[in-house]
Amino acid sequence: MGETGLVKNAKTWSPIAVVPNVDVNTKKLSGAHIALIGATDSRYRACIEENADLKTFLERFTGSHGEPVGPSLIVVSEDYGKKPNSDAVASFKDIVVAAVGLDVRVSSVLSGNNHGPFYSNSFDIYPWMISERKDRLIARTPALSSVHHLKGFRGLTSPALPEHRVENGHVRGGLFKELYRLWERQYIGEQDDWKSRSILRSLNMATAAMQVPNTSVSETIYDWGRVISLWVSAFEILVHPGGSERADEAKVLQMLSEIEWRRGKLEEASHPIRIGRKAPENHTLAELLYHRLYKLRNDYLHGNPVDSRGFEMENGTSVLSYPAALYRMALSTKVLPEDIVTDEDVASGRRSLDEYSRYYRTTLFQNRCEDCLMRAVDPDAME
Repeated sequence: MGETGLVKNAKTWSPIAVVPNVDVNTKKLSGAHIALIGATDSRYRACIEENADLKTFLERFTGSHGEPVGPSLIVVSEDYGKKPNSDAVASFKDIVVAAVGLDVRVSSVLSGNNHGPFYSNSFDIYPWMISERKDRLIARTPALSSVHHLKGFRGLTSPALPEHRVENGHVRGGLFKELYRLWERQYIGEQDDWKSRSILRSLNMATAAMQVPNTSVSETIYDWGRVISLWVSAFEILVHPGGSERADEAKVLQMLSEIEWRRGKLEEASHPIRIGRKAPENHTLAELLYHRLYKLRNDYLHGNPVDSRGFEMENGTSVLSYPAALYRMALSTKVLPEDIVTDEDVASGRRSLDEYSRYYRTTLFQNRCEDCLMRAVDPDAME
């Protein structure tokens, strides 16, 4: 298996798909076998220099009003050794969504403004792509299998989404590398272990949960209920023990209880929760928030009476603000950094202060997640 950092050695990369709604201006979304790259990347330029049809194809994309856009490419390296199947490509896209979208959502809650691709649809793969035959495009989707001429093609970004530029600051590089290692083990090393499968499968459900929710002109509470149902499923898949065993609310709450929180209010087990017919027991804020999501999921999927007030926390914030932060922290219990450096390592002289500082910076996402979750009890927590 290859390294998961930036690929520095010259090698051949081949385009396999176009992602028109993001203009990628970072190399952090690259592994040794597959990458999402933008027009500023030397691999992108090499691809269009190698294939005139690809250059023409990419230049034909515009926004809905004719404005020029910069589509990005999913490319595979010669190290892949074979054409990737659709499962591998879709799973790679889920990793990208997690490495970018979760943090964007947390930042958007904290600031009240959108700071990047908030919806996972921004990373949707365009159905048409160039083929090996000159002047021919192919499309293969569940609804379409077709061949057409490149001449006359006009590509459009999604009219429901803005085009986002993805910079270095949008990408949680540590999370991408950690998830990419699982992807590499599953699809390159063909080691089909339950841990890798369950995490990657959970990411796929989280990607679905982060899609644009509305199925009509505007969102309804039924759209919100469906979104929450997908989030709860993502958590349950993450904790599923495998085999004939099952995942349930108690297993998710146990996972959340094992998180080492940095803020005292998040460590406190001061929120009563009733599970089934048991007497109420005190749990942490994170567990309370998941319990609210779980109850809402059951009400929506079972057809129980629902209204918009069910989404409001006691302080007036929406429970929809918190799944991304909760899920990011849940991932931290399942996907551990490859090289952990502790303050004890520094004190003993085993590791340097610089090594510790570099590692600690990769954990700062937790501060923002905790800031976000604190809004559930104090909307002005960060002001």
